[in-house]
Amino acid sequence: MATLVLTTVGTMVGGPIGGAIGAVLGQAIDQRLFAPKARHGPRLGDLSVQTSAYGSAIPKIFGTMRVAGTVIWSTEIIERRATSGGGKGRPGTVDYSYGASFAVALSGRPIAEVRRIWADGKLLRGAAGDWKAKTGFRFYPGSENQVPDPLIASAEGTGLAPAFRGIAYVMFEELELADFGNRIPSLSFEVVADPGPVTIGAVAEELSGGALAAGETPALAGFAAGGDSVRAAIEDLAGIVPLSIADDGSQLVISLASEPVQVVAAQEEAGRRKVERRAAATLPREVTVTYYDAARDYQTGLQRATAAGGAEARGEQRALPAVLDAAAAKAIAERRLECLWVGRTSATVTLGWSRAELRAGTLVELEGEGGMWPSSGRRSGR
Repeated sequence: MATLVLTTVGTMVGGPIGGAIGAVLGQAIDQRLFAPKARHGPRLGDLSVQTSAYGSAIPKIFGTMRVAGTVIWSTEIIERRATSGGGKGRPGTVDYSYGASFAVALSGRPIAEVRRIWADGKLLRGAAGDWKAKTGFRFYPGSENQVPDPLIASAEGTGLAPAFRGIAYVMFEELELADFGNRIPSLSFEVVADPGPVTIGAVAEELSGGALAAGETPALAGFAAGGDSVRAAIEDLAGIVPLSIADDGSQLVISLASEPVQVVAAQEEAGRRKVERRAAATLPREVTVTYYDAARDYQTGLQRATAAGGAEARGEQRALPAVLDAAAAKAIAERRLECLWVGRTSATVTLGWSRAELRAGTLVELEGEGGMWPSSGRRSGR
């Protein structure tokens, strides 16, 4: 302050030389009346927050599993300064700290609670609800009548703040970023959507909006329904266990593929049976399955099934967005590999209209051929 004033006065009185003299006198007065200029700690060069891209898919979570979430709202990074030390001619120190407020969407369907939270792979919130960093935290389960978050409402204005109805999300208010390199960390959440395991049929029924009815199907500890269609999600479920869709006369019922086998006698066939077998070189000799392992804090696990023989191991990779144990994932890989090799042989038979009830998925036993043959459909003819 004194430097600025005396520099200005000196310039008015004596021109540039007077200004230089005034500056020197002002600095001398500053050193006597005020503490030396404080040393400043490091600051962030860019205080903007990079949010998620528009159009990011928000999966529907079933059961219990770990999800990363999608940032759907945020403020700019908040900078705070605190001065320490100084006095009696000694310089003080100005330290800067940073925080961020943002909302993270977790599920496209309602959930019950959020348990543990990880930041950059380290535990941010424990199972008992204890926090490792200072932050405000609010949870919105995704109901159709939830109200806007007060922080979003104050930032966006009355009547302009989204309530994100039907989307389960959490709000972090001024999360301290010092432990994360002064940036928003990569977060993941242990989400409890249902009180216990959910059956595959129940998941398919909800995803289809009731177009499918749940039959007898196994249960999963957790499942993330994503993809660009209901069909894609149900195909993921079919990769876990063999499923069958049957028409009971009023609706389609999804259940395990365990319907009775239809026996086709040789005399029922009209014309010559055509049997084809694919070359072994065209088939994968290894199937790998990735999944979420609850025993390892829902980290990605991998199980592998390998067929004997063959110099070159051609492989197939399947990613299942489900919570499984290692034994179940291993069984899925082995069953998939077996189905690929069993399915290398196909048969085409011509039957009369008395067998018109045979539809895609029906298990057929052909006289003179071993095993069971799932029907892939029928072609009309005269």
